[in-house]
Order: sequence, then C-alpha cells, then structure tokens
Amino acid sequence: MKRVSYHSGFIHPTLHWRLAGHASFNSFPMQQDGAGRSDDEWLWSSTLPVAADATVEFFISQGGDRDPARRWYESRTEFTFLQDGQLFTYRPAARVEAPRRAYDGERPQRIWSEALRQERTFRVYLPRGYRQHLKHRYPVVYIQDGQNIFEHGSFGSWQAQVALDRCIARGQTEEVIVVAVDHGAARWEDYVPREDGGANHEYARFLAFELKPHIDRLYRTRTGAADTALLGSSLGGVAALSIAWDFFHVFGKAASLSGAWWLKEFQRRMVTQGRRPLKIYLDSGNAGPCNDCVHHTLELQHVLHHHHGYRHGQELRHVIADQHTHTEAAWGLRIQDALRFLFPARRSEAALAA
Repeated sequence: MKRVSYHSGFIHPTLHWRLAGHASFNSFPMQQDGAGRSDDEWLWSSTLPVAADATVEFFISQGGDRDPARRWYESRTEFTFLQDGQLFTYRPAARVEAPRRAYDGERPQRIWSEALRQERTFRVYLPRGYRQHLKHRYPVVYIQDGQNIFEHGSFGSWQAQVALDRCIARGQTEEVIVVAVDHGAARWEDYVPREDGGANHEYARFLAFELKPHIDRLYRTRTGAADTALLGSSLGGVAALSIAWDFFHVFGKAASLSGAWWLKEFQRRMVTQGRRPLKIYLDSGNAGPCNDCVHHTLELQHVLHHHHGYRHGQELRHVIADQHTHTEAAWGLRIQDALRFLFPARRSEAALAA
C-alpha cells in the first residue's frame, strides 16, 4: 500500500491518481488526518491500493482549484508528503528552509592535502531543510571540476543546483549533500589513472582519506560506501569511475558523464580484475567533435555488462543523449538522470516531525 499526505487549506480535497503509464485517473476524497500548520489549514491523507514501490502520478483538486496547476506529481515511495509544492518521504518541518551553498562563492572552503602536498578548494551544497531536520543524515556526492559545478568557470557552468533542486523537490531522488571539488593546476595528473599516463592514485588518497573524513566530521553524512558517490565529466568522468573501481570500499557509486574513454589502459586492467560492488552510471552525447566519443562509452558499457555482469537498469545505466555535445550545459541537464539512478527516492530512515 502507498500513503499520500498533504498540508492544504482545501476543505474537501479529492485525490486523482493513476499508475505511471496508465491513461485514466482514479478519484476519491481525501480524509482529514489532523491539524495543519495554521488555523486555516488541515492535514489530509489517502491510502492507495497499489504496491508501495509502484510509481503513481497524482494531483489534488477542489472545485476549480488544482494542485499542481498543470500536469501531476509522482509518488515513488511508500510514503509521500506533499507540502508547498514539494514532495518528501517523511513529514517535514512546517516551513522548510531552501537548499543552500555552505560557502562564500568568493572564498570557497579549503583543506591542506598531505597526499597532494598542496591546498585544495571544495564547495559544499546542502539540501533543503538541513538545519531543521537534525535527525537526518545524508548521502554524499563528490563532483570533480568543482569550479564549474555551481559557479561559472573557464568553460561555463553546470548550474547543477537547478537539476538537483528539481529532482529532490519532485521526489525523484534522495536529498543529498554535494561536495564539488575544484581541480588543481595538474588536472591530467589528478584525473587520469597511472596506466594511462596520470597519477590519480594520489588524488584518490586525498578524496578517500583526507577530504571524505573531513566532510564526515563537519556534516551529518551517511558514511558507508553505498551512500557515497563520485561523479565527473570528461577526464573527471574517468577519475570518478577509476577511483571508485580501486576504492570501492569507500565509494560505492560512480557516474561518468561524457567520460574521456579514448583512454584505454585502465579499461584493459579492468578486464583482468574481478567485478566490483559498484552502481555505475555512464553517458555521452552523440553530437559535436568526435560525436562526444559515444563509441568509446559504448565499448566501456559493453565491458561492464558482458565481461563483469553488471545488469542494465540495476547496477548499470547507460544513456546516449541525442544531440548533446561535450559541454557544461549538457552535463548540467544530465546530472539529474545520474542522480535518479544512483540515489533514487526512498523512505527516510525516520519519519521526521517538525
């Protein structure tokens, strides 16, 4: 069974729902389930006769009023709480604080690395309600090329907060902490495996044994490998997968967007090694110079699927984005697909009260 709860000033709301992909909606009145956040609001609930993990599309109406005004919401979990146009997998605080950057854009946070023998800059983005839901702990995504993720770097910006906030507000992904790690002067050395001519084993030690413990001390994280992901694009995509491959006990998930997989020696090593307990997202565009190396990414997913047995849709997802080129703007759009696969929405570990 699936339960939907709703804070609203509606007096007699009707819930309209259907299983995803079905044409027609079922409709029935919602039941009052308690007081709202003010005298002119109530808490309404309905229990739907479908499997808890079924994807249900729904909207709520009263007379000529409709929420949302267009289209519908999606419930992907056993419990969905609708409040102020956002979906939660728990009962949230009465007024949920917006997601925020936990740094000054002019002076991002820095940490000294013994592994790299230099300071490194990083930027932390906290999900909605972080300072209100104090019992909540969050998975963490470490993204490479941090200068470009939220701010404008030399090649543009992902504007990743747009896709991130949308996915979370729509109840499509878990609330996650994002750590955007700036690259250093020697980007090739940081991101490329030794066998392909780089030295990313040193950068990997920085991430695994210096930055991650630092983040785990500062923020309410879920620290296990299953709740820790690496994500990157181009050479950063190579870094994300190759470091997760070698440090799978620390990073259990990896996403490579438009990975520079014309680098082949690491892939040859992969074939000689055992399967890793990873969840892996791969993508590319199919336009622009060299068609965004789409054929190289296809070869890599073939290795993962046929040689190591990663199952499509379960431990592995591969996407070809039609007419996307090798740009920050394209990656800013596709990060939502990566997050939906790596961290799909699930019922919170605690039904948090305001």
